[in-house]
Amino acid sequence: MSKIVEAVNVMISNQDKIDSTCQGNYDPEIFFRYDNKHKWSIIKSDSGDFYLHYYPGRYEIEDMASWPEDAWHEFRGMVSYNSKDLGTKEAKDSLRELYTVVKEKVFGMDDVLADIIKSDATW
Repeated sequence: MSKIVEAVNVMISNQDKIDSTCQGNYDPEIFFRYDNKHKWSIIKSDSGDFYLHYYPGRYEIEDMASWPEDAWHEFRGMVSYNSKDLGTKEAKDSLRELYTVVKEKVFGMDDVLADIIKSDATW
C-alpha cells in the first residue's frame, strides 16, 4: 500500500481531526485541514476520478478556497495525487470515502445525523 493511501485511511479513521472544511470556489472542490496543521483539498472529477492536493505553504484554507480559477493556473505550491495514477481499487475507494467524509463535514452532517439518531429513543 502506498503511503498516501495509508495516510488517507488514517484521516478517515480519525475524522475528528478533520476541521476547517469549506467549499472551494470551484464547486466540487472541498478544502480541509487535518490535525490542525496539514492543509488539503479533494475533488471528484466528472469522470469519477478523485484528486487530492496537499498545500505545504503559508496560505490559509479559507483564502485558497476563495481563489478564482485564474489564480490556480499560476499556482505551483502543492503536491497532487489522483485515483487514476494510483491505480488500485483500494486507492479509489479510500479517496471516495475521504471525499464523502469531508463533504459531509462541509454541510454539518455529523450534527444532523446525530440529531436524527438521538430523536429515536430505541437507538
